[in-house]
Amino acid sequence: MEYRTLGRSGLRVSVLGVGTWQLAGPVTIDGRPDGYADPGHGHVVRLIGSLGELGINLIDTSPVYGDGEGERRVGDAIRGRRDAWVVVTKFGLARGSAGEAVLTAKPSEIRSWLEGSLGRLSTSYVDVYLIHHSRLAPDLEPTMRALEDLKKGGLIRFAGVSSDDITLLHELERIAPIEVVLFSNSLLRRPVRIYEVLKRQRAGALVRGVFEQGRLGGHYGAAAPRFGAEDFRSHAADPSDFTRYSALGRLAERCGMTTAQLAVRYVLDLEHTHSIVLGSDTLERYREAIDAAALAPLGAAQRAKIDRLVETLQEPERR
Repeated sequence: MEYRTLGRSGLRVSVLGVGTWQLAGPVTIDGRPDGYADPGHGHVVRLIGSLGELGINLIDTSPVYGDGEGERRVGDAIRGRRDAWVVVTKFGLARGSAGEAVLTAKPSEIRSWLEGSLGRLSTSYVDVYLIHHSRLAPDLEPTMRALEDLKKGGLIRFAGVSSDDITLLHELERIAPIEVVLFSNSLLRRPVRIYEVLKRQRAGALVRGVFEQGRLGGHYGAAAPRFGAEDFRSHAADPSDFTRYSALGRLAERCGMTTAQLAVRYVLDLEHTHSIVLGSDTLERYREAIDAAALAPLGAAQRAKIDRLVETLQEPERR
């Protein structure tokens, strides 16, 4: 397993991390599914343990995943091996008592958010604590001061944001140095302005969405998928998207990879990427990604072919 330094934090993280949205079980928010089918508590605990044995040391979760079940499963999985893991969790987005989305991160509430997470994670500290949504109060300075107080108290080690909102990133950048950003990046998504922030801030870069919710996973051919009622994609995704990108499979074969491996290798080769947070509930998919991480970087000619094909496949979206 390759390890990289997470920006200015100095944390050494595996280039692949465990994402727990898919591991937390179903949850309904605002009357719609906002999770995935439940792989089972025992399966998740065993999976995380196996991934730790394979060298993965970063795990990402949130109070909203499974309405807290994601954090509880992480806590059970890493019990007795807490020091071997870099634990990332978040605040500001949760499921309310009536099933509504709760989006708030008032400075006075942040300690309470954290204490809830620490209890579910069965730990006394979090390595990286992230703001989990962009609809915060206009004045972020008190929020950042509250996070600094938590650092001084030893409850968190580093702080940052989980967001693709460039306006929020610019506002945070104005207030204080950004330590870590979790953001979306893939073969289909090139957030250049976020790259610029990362470079200026020398921030740690955690990448999500490499498989684009399965579009780049290589599982779908000519037949559009059908998602179960508990799967958020049943209402949030266009099934035709999952077949459109199947053409990448032929190019991946010529590169000696699967489609999923091509998706992983492409993002790992970007200079800002420190760790890719993968979402999968199977050991086989993680092994596939680990094999991709062990491959040589893509050459310039290969990347150019990939870029041209992706541009062609995305053309229908632009019409």
